[in-house]
Formats: sequence, structure tokens, C-alpha cells
Amino acid sequence: MRKPHPRRQEILQLLSEGLPNAVIARQLNVDARAVGSIRKDAGLPPAARSSWTKRPYPKAREIRVLLEEGHTDAAIHEKTGADVSTVARIRKEGGFGPATIRRTVKRDHPKDAAIRALILKGRSTAAIADELRADRAAVRRIRKEMGVPNPPRQPLTLEERWAQQTEPTGDGHLRWTGSRSTGSRTPVLRYRDKTYTAAAVAFRQRTGRDPVGPVKAECDMPQCVAPEHVEDEPGRTHLREQYRYLLGMGERPPFCKAGHDQAEHGRYLRTGVAYCGTCSTDGSKTPSPAGTS
Repeated sequence: MRKPHPRRQEILQLLSEGLPNAVIARQLNVDARAVGSIRKDAGLPPAARSSWTKRPYPKAREIRVLLEEGHTDAAIHEKTGADVSTVARIRKEGGFGPATIRRTVKRDHPKDAAIRALILKGRSTAAIADELRADRAAVRRIRKEMGVPNPPRQPLTLEERWAQQTEPTGDGHLRWTGSRSTGSRTPVLRYRDKTYTAAAVAFRQRTGRDPVGPVKAECDMPQCVAPEHVEDEPGRTHLREQYRYLLGMGERPPFCKAGHDQAEHGRYLRTGVAYCGTCSTDGSKTPSPAGTS
């Protein structure tokens, strides 16, 4: 045997008053299908729309009393459970004026203290909202209460613009998502009418100085822009020279076959093999060995 609905008697009472299923469900906070089932079991016909439109709201009298006392629509909603829109409609139909009883207890924002602390530190409304995942309107309201204006917008630094266009790969590398040069497809960044390579900006962040010569990634990811993975010409030469020694290849010859001084023109491949940069640039795409050995 099916167990009767716990609010069956209340539902039957409202059904007998001619209220529709949806209205009863909303008023008693029950499922409209349960109301329909009880209506069917009781053999009651569907409520006529005309009968409902002419019938006053069940708590209209209580709402009118509270309106006369000067309560707000929100306060009446809390006291009676009636929708705010319903209270507002009854206020308008009855010719009641604005509420005279206002809330005296102010509820602070859950992150009120943190928001105020960041405002005093000079952070912008947008930055505070992003950091605390708070609504910007709430931050603006608290800022207005404190009488602290929003700081003027500061242009992004070169490093901040660079960071906006990078993406971690998950394995320690940093992928460039911004613009690239034509031809070589080198990651580049335009900032204040100048063009910078992304690798050079990364190098400057790590070392605090401008690079000497081109900056390239020395890791196994092509065109990686992670600051710890890029080197300028001197740094690259030093790393590859050390790798050459680790492989037991010894010092490179002081001069190439064409007689170029390798202290000035010498370069290394990633494998530690030495070659003459001048000879390679002059003619062949294949690096010219640094010596005859």
C-alpha cells in the first residue's frame, strides 16, 4: 500500500479552495506531480483559471498588515514565504507607500576583510575580484564605503605582456602562444613600438641583463621560452663547450682550415662538435670543422 503524502491534508484543503497544482506546489514547497496525484485520487477536476484569477492570494491579508506596518518586500517575503514579486504587486494594488522600516543589521561580505586589506594595498577592483574570485560589484561597494577611489589603470610591463602569451606544457617547458616572425617562425612580441624575441625577454628575466647575440632554447623542446631553458651566445658556447669536455673530445683547434681564429669565430653544435661560424656563414649550410683533427 502506498504511503500517503506527509502534507496530504494541507494539499486537499488548498485543492478544495480551487487553487491550481502549480500554485499549491509553490506555496507548500512540494512537487507539483504529487499535488496532481492527490487531486486525481480525490476525484477533483482541474482548477479553472478564471476561478484562480479572481481568488485573492492566500496570505494577502497577512501581507497587507505587514505592508501597513512599513516592512520592505524582502522582509515580508522572509516572514510569509510569499514571492517578492507578489508582495510588490499587492503593495501597488493596495496603494501602499514605500517601506518605512529598514534593515538595521548589515551583513558583511564573506571576504570583506580580505577585500578591504587589498584595497588599502592599492590593488584595483578588477585585480581584487580576480584574486579573491569575488563579484566586482561587491568590491566596488566596499571600496565606496571606505572612500578609497580605484587606482588609475597601469599599463602592463614587458614581462607581464610576455607572461600573457605563454603556456606551461606540463613537463617543465613553456610554449609561446603569441605572434611569430615570418619565415623562421621565431616567437616575437611587440611592445611600445618595438619588437622583442620571446626568448630574449625570458633570458632577461632570469639573468637581469640584456643578452649577447641571439637567444635560443637549449632544451629538447624547439622554441621553448622558459627562462631557465634559454641561453644567449656566450652562455650557449659555455654549455656546449662543457658538454664537449664531458664527452672527452678535448679542446677545439685554435684555427679552422681557413685560418679563422676560433677564440672569436668558433661555435659548437649541441653534440659538442666544434665548427667555424664564419666559414659556415660564408658558404655552406653545413658547419665547417674547426680543425683538421
